[in-house]
Amino acid sequence: MARVAGISRQALHREPRPRTVPQRRRPPADPVEAATVAEALANQTDGYRMICAFVRRRLGIAVNRKRVLRVIRERKLIQRRRPLERRKRPGFFRAERPRQLWRLDMSSVWVAEHGWTCLVAIIDCCTREIVAWQLELRCRADEAIALMERAAAKAQHRAG
Repeated sequence: MARVAGISRQALHREPRPRTVPQRRRPPADPVEAATVAEALANQTDGYRMICAFVRRRLGIAVNRKRVLRVIRERKLIQRRRPLERRKRPGFFRAERPRQLWRLDMSSVWVAEHGWTCLVAIIDCCTREIVAWQLELRCRADEAIALMERAAAKAQHRAG
């Protein structure tokens, strides 16, 4: 036919029709769906897992959570998720010269004679060098404060 009409064979394909969404048939009076809808309406702030637990308890049978989720979605009873708020940083600091901004870092280090010990280090944010450090058996605030005071005195002695 294409040869007789003088057109390419590719032009003879059928027109694609948009796909239709398959319609779900409603099963006759399903007790699981009825219980799911009732629990979802009664507990509107709960998620589908909690509603599934309520349906299981009400009917006394095993109910698949995916089925509960499907029913809730079809009836538009699903609760929207809140986006997790990003943790806000206390602020952005730019160190433009040495001894302007220090950071304190604490980590655990294995020492053969003592086991796990705490290494506390103060780092200059501009030069990235370690200003002071201390290795302690305990990781308490008192040791960190003493290290900070010692590093500040050492920096003041260098500057003065």
